[in-house]
Amino acid sequence: MDRDRKQNEILDAALKVFAAYGFRKTTVEDVAEKVGMTKSNLYFYIRNKQDLYQKTVSRALQRWRDSVAQAVSETDDVVEKFSVMAKQSFAYLADDEDLRRVCMKDPGIFSLSPEEDRFSEINLGAMQLIKSILVQGIEEGRFHPVDVDHVTELFFSIYIMFLIKTYVKSQGISSVRMYDEGLKIILRGLCVDRQVP
Repeated sequence: MDRDRKQNEILDAALKVFAAYGFRKTTVEDVAEKVGMTKSNLYFYIRNKQDLYQKTVSRALQRWRDSVAQAVSETDDVVEKFSVMAKQSFAYLADDEDLRRVCMKDPGIFSLSPEEDRFSEINLGAMQLIKSILVQGIEEGRFHPVDVDHVTELFFSIYIMFLIKTYVKSQGISSVRMYDEGLKIILRGLCVDRQVP
């Protein structure tokens, strides 16, 4: 088995262990046992438990982002792209139980502060997806001209808030409905006459 495949197998196993026990209670031995390796062999792939955790969560978040990007790429209509992006991004954690449990145990995974964001590279990629959709919508005349950088940050912040409300603070169905209603407002606008200053 090549090194990349083995590392992915280790990270998949680690995600399940971290989901079950959290960072503090998980040991490197737990992960080694789950993947059928010795602890010393595991250290060929990681530096320590913190490195294992960072790589594990990063890979899981990357898969999340990739699934959203894949869903978005399947449509050309920019309004549909925005809608698919918003819905797929939000719904993903409902299906990925292991990542959801890790996030519940470590709410700091979701940060609104760039200085505190341990996964900033992945989140910047997610923000770039939002930005590219906004730019396309403006260029096509489908979206109002806006300050794309600031609106991207606004949308990403709203999204993070709803992830926390739904999956970390477990407000479940009520926040899902709020998210759906918020998406409608974003896509339709709040003002009926569209005369927004």
